[in-house]
Amino acid sequence: MRIRTKLMIAVAVNILVFVSVIFFVIRPYFIEKSMEQDRQTVESQIASVTETLANRKSTLERTLVDWAVWNDTYAFIQNQNDSYIASNISEESLENLSVQAIVYLNREGEVHYSTFRQEDAPLSKADRQTIISDITNRLSPGLEKQDGVYDSDYGPILYASHPILRSDTSGPVQGTLVMLEFVDADFLADLSAQTKIPLTMQPVQHSETKMTLKNDGTEVVVPLDTVFQTADFEVGFIVEPTHYQNTISMLRLGMLSLLALALGLFLSLLWTIHHVVIRRVMEIVDELKHITVERDSRLRLRRDQHSRDEIEQMATSMNEVLSALEDTRAEVLDRAFRDALTLLPNRLALEDYFSTVRGSHERIGVIGLDLDDFRRINDQFGHRTGDAVLIYIASRLNFYKEAGFAARLGADEFIFLHPDWTFEELKPIARRLTKDLKNWSDVNGVKGMTATIGLDVFACRESHHTYEVMMGRLDVVIHEAKLSGKNRILSFQDIEDGSHYLQTLEMERDLRYALEHDEFELYYQPIVSPRPFAVRGVEALIRWNHPGKGQISPGLFIPIAEQLGLISDIGRWVLSQSMLEMKEHAARHHLFLSINVSKRQIADGSFLQELEDVLHETGFDPLLLHVEITESEVGGNLYELQQFIRSLKAIGVKISLDDFGVGTSSLSFLQSLQLDIIKIDQNFVKGIPENTFDRALLEGLYQTFHTLGLDIVTEGVERPEQLAFVLEHSGSLIQGYHYSKPVPLAQLEHYLKKTATMYDW
Repeated sequence: MRIRTKLMIAVAVNILVFVSVIFFVIRPYFIEKSMEQDRQTVESQIASVTETLANRKSTLERTLVDWAVWNDTYAFIQNQNDSYIASNISEESLENLSVQAIVYLNREGEVHYSTFRQEDAPLSKADRQTIISDITNRLSPGLEKQDGVYDSDYGPILYASHPILRSDTSGPVQGTLVMLEFVDADFLADLSAQTKIPLTMQPVQHSETKMTLKNDGTEVVVPLDTVFQTADFEVGFIVEPTHYQNTISMLRLGMLSLLALALGLFLSLLWTIHHVVIRRVMEIVDELKHITVERDSRLRLRRDQHSRDEIEQMATSMNEVLSALEDTRAEVLDRAFRDALTLLPNRLALEDYFSTVRGSHERIGVIGLDLDDFRRINDQFGHRTGDAVLIYIASRLNFYKEAGFAARLGADEFIFLHPDWTFEELKPIARRLTKDLKNWSDVNGVKGMTATIGLDVFACRESHHTYEVMMGRLDVVIHEAKLSGKNRILSFQDIEDGSHYLQTLEMERDLRYALEHDEFELYYQPIVSPRPFAVRGVEALIRWNHPGKGQISPGLFIPIAEQLGLISDIGRWVLSQSMLEMKEHAARHHLFLSINVSKRQIADGSFLQELEDVLHETGFDPLLLHVEITESEVGGNLYELQQFIRSLKAIGVKISLDDFGVGTSSLSFLQSLQLDIIKIDQNFVKGIPENTFDRALLEGLYQTFHTLGLDIVTEGVERPEQLAFVLEHSGSLIQGYHYSKPVPLAQLEHYLKKTATMYDW
């Protein structure tokens, strides 16, 4: 990721964190505060409405007391003041008192006198009587002061009552004075004006004050019985969330402003960072890329002489590093292409020289020199003497090279190249080097110091003749010369047709090619039970039909495969291929499949896992699989072999000991191994029945193995008299040419069908 992108992300993340803190921390705080203020406003409005209603009630009660506790009223209720009505009760009096009606009740609760305001003329006399009757019925006897709001047929009516007393409140009580006030639109408008909030009144539905959040505010219902003694109504109103709305509007505007500010800050920071940091850094990067492309450590970064910031200090440091690299490069190149001891060019320099001269010359003469037993020289005469030998050889190569090239390849290996030289020109130089080395060893008392020299003339025009081919041919020559006795001069042409080493290399190449291109095939040799006759199993044997050399014996290529480490790959192929080919035959004819496992495969920790994988992939029954271990593998690796056998038996595989009698293992090993089958080698059978010793030995083996409870397979049975002897002395299974030699799969199928038909009785 580029630094510009990283900085953009860093700045954006910081701004985003800042905005997130405001949005997710500060904003909820202010919203909660505003909602708390709105809740306080609601409670304040509830208190205001309740207080206004209480004040209205108190005003009515004060007016009521003024009229009820009065000598004139006291005398009037006793029919002793005839001028009371004319003097006190009029339309204007009721209007001034802000009441709609006054009712005087005597001591028995009967109406002594009542009057209604004329503006309420729509009320008939009967209506008025109904209202007075309702009020009278709502007054409870024995209570001095009573008030309430009741639901009449003509709407809500506010009433209050007080006992009629003398002006000094002395008694006895002569009656009750009741004042009525109709709760109409004007009444509610007056209350709304006092509370500064629109009020509504409806029949009571709640027993206590209730607050409900709505989209447009908080809906409040206050039952009037919280103010009056009895009430059939409740007051409702809505308190708008002014603080919340103001806060939301403020926050919305603030967030928009903040986002605009953040965007501006983001762009401003990007511009500043780009012009102050990124632009200069990108210039340095581009200059470094140019230096890298040019591969010229002499180039330097441009400097801004007017700037002393950290970036310029970095550029200065990079220039110093480049200077140091230039110095180091010169030293490294010299060391990389030159041997420190002899000062001759090394292998890298040789490869560079070869690529230079190959295109301009038809051939190159090559001399390879390898000191014989150089380690002995170091151990016997010391490393100083060994170094002296190497330095001397280097000096002689430099002396003879003329326009050629000499190099040290390894500890005691040297090479001499000369364009266009032939064998006739190379051989004298090789003999002189041998003579020079002998003279030096005689003078310096280093007895027995010799060298093996290989010669080759390399054709440059052949496209496949590369540096690797040249070095490979030289290795082959020196290797063959050392095998034939060391201290000699040998050319590649001398061994090209008869080199065992070349043949081994060719065999390795052909083996690898055969594995990759399926040149191998499997033959199967039946393992037979003679009485009654039945083919009990088959042994899978690998065959190699080389496209150019024909059939190659397993006795030839198997040891080479073992030596080269290819036997595990071959064994893996045999394992998989034999199970694929024999799966159906093994199930149909009740055959077991026997395969050979080498010592290297046993040591290879992956074999068991590969076996389980192949069994799973092919679906082959592990109970029908026999693994053959040769007797020569039983010995020093007994513990590992026991673990290997135990693992095979855990998955149901049986174990055979092959070629018994060829190796040197004793019978005591059989007690340590959980074997199922012993395969007696054909060498015990060759002399049967003529050879008395072989007969006695084979009889003893049969008896021993039968006593141990082991199954036996006798190999190499070819003649009827051999078969007769085996049948006479054992119940052994038979494997040999008497029944069948190893055959390809198609012939095996024919053999199985033929024998099944022939012996199906």
